[in-house]
Amino acid sequence: MTSAAQATRVLIRGGLVYDHDGDVHQPARADILIVGDRIERIGANLPPDGAQIVEAAGKLVAPGFVNAHYHSHDVMAKGLFEEMPFDIWTLHSNPANYGPRSQEEVRLRTLIGAAESLRNGITTIQDFLTLVPQDEATLDTVLAAYEEAGIRVVFAVAARDRAALDIAPFMLASLPEAVRKRIAGSDRKASDELDFVARQIKRRGIHPTPRQTWALAPSAPQRCSPELLEGIAALSRQHGLPVFTHVYETRIQAAAARKQGVDPSLLDVLARAGLMNERLNIVHGVWLTQSDIAQIVEAGARVVHNPISNLKLKSGVAPILDLNRAGVEIALGCDNYSCAETQNIFIAMRMLCLLPAVTNPEPGPITAAYALKAATISGARAVGLGDQIGALKPGMVADLMILKLDDPAFVPFNSAARQLVFSESGRAVETVLVGGRIVVRDGKLTTIDEAALRAEADTIAPVFRRDAKALAARNADLTAPLLDANREAWKVPLDIERYIGRRKD
Repeated sequence: MTSAAQATRVLIRGGLVYDHDGDVHQPARADILIVGDRIERIGANLPPDGAQIVEAAGKLVAPGFVNAHYHSHDVMAKGLFEEMPFDIWTLHSNPANYGPRSQEEVRLRTLIGAAESLRNGITTIQDFLTLVPQDEATLDTVLAAYEEAGIRVVFAVAARDRAALDIAPFMLASLPEAVRKRIAGSDRKASDELDFVARQIKRRGIHPTPRQTWALAPSAPQRCSPELLEGIAALSRQHGLPVFTHVYETRIQAAAARKQGVDPSLLDVLARAGLMNERLNIVHGVWLTQSDIAQIVEAGARVVHNPISNLKLKSGVAPILDLNRAGVEIALGCDNYSCAETQNIFIAMRMLCLLPAVTNPEPGPITAAYALKAATISGARAVGLGDQIGALKPGMVADLMILKLDDPAFVPFNSAARQLVFSESGRAVETVLVGGRIVVRDGKLTTIDEAALRAEADTIAPVFRRDAKALAARNADLTAPLLDANREAWKVPLDIERYIGRRKD
């Protein structure tokens, strides 16, 4: 460990420092002294004392964003898919359908996602990674790439032992058995899934590097056996790790639970496994009922909202106002590249604020300042780092961004919070620090050769596109049966509606 006297010192001088508890529209001007990886002091005219000076006059200093839901496995599929409901998209994007990729591609895709995240002010990501193959070499390649980029990562290996698509209960009886088997896939052993995850945590340690830690990621309650969910709960208790799982992302999932007699909710499946607690993060939660929401409140769990992928995959609009009124904390995620296209929390914040208007025209509590907390403090708590990141305070880790206020998004400068959420897109991000280390300077990464990254992508992308095209051809005959199943699922009545303006039949 480096002593405080020997630690690197950085002085961010003269910026407007965004304080969640202060004036969120016209932040106070201050200096920020960083010693090692932490903020030591915030105040006016701090002495440099040999610190590296970062001039921030005429700029805004804000906490780094936390992307609380992301999958790095399909970065190479950016821009390949559209107009696909969830279950059809799954066939085209599932990494298991592509088979093992080269270690060069694994490193490249990890770096591409990390690079865009940092450029957009995201300093922490929760990578919910489907690892194919599920081996140590591939895992190590991913973690090494994140360390190379210099981003903070809360890493989880996706676990599931039930392979069937969520829509399988609605497949027509007339469907040929060969087609049905292709949709069902092959189950795995819960013990193998659990053993691999536990072994990696032990092998790499709880903190593989100072910027890396672990989470647990059972894919979804319906995709996991009780044995697997109970094993995940045990690991969470043992290590104090956060848990992320997809719950009620689509209407089909809610209808399937109703048809199969899951009573009264998939959340009860999680509760029976010992997972309904303050470490649990419900990802998506579009089709949660009022009783589900009450159950989340009672457990002290939270919801990770992914507005862009919810819309692109036609999953509906999550009940943000209901969640907020009940007291559920909401974090934000950007989700896969293949269903959201970008790692940009600015867009996610904007949609968090705007989507409630389609359900209620009254003025409400989902303000720009609220969205900024969702993108920082709430995300930090979701990933288990609530006492470390998410705010600019002495003693907190120095994960932050500096934005140029001469960018058109901020001219005239009337409100830091509102213009960050409603005007900015990431273009004004000039400097980014992770743990006190400058990883973006003058809008360019300091840790990654971006030109080399693009050149490598130009070489590898044609191979991925070829494989994606071949996969689409192999699965072409499944699209019609899945659309038929989708229509069948719509016949199951639900007590809630998440589509706006849909014609009632």
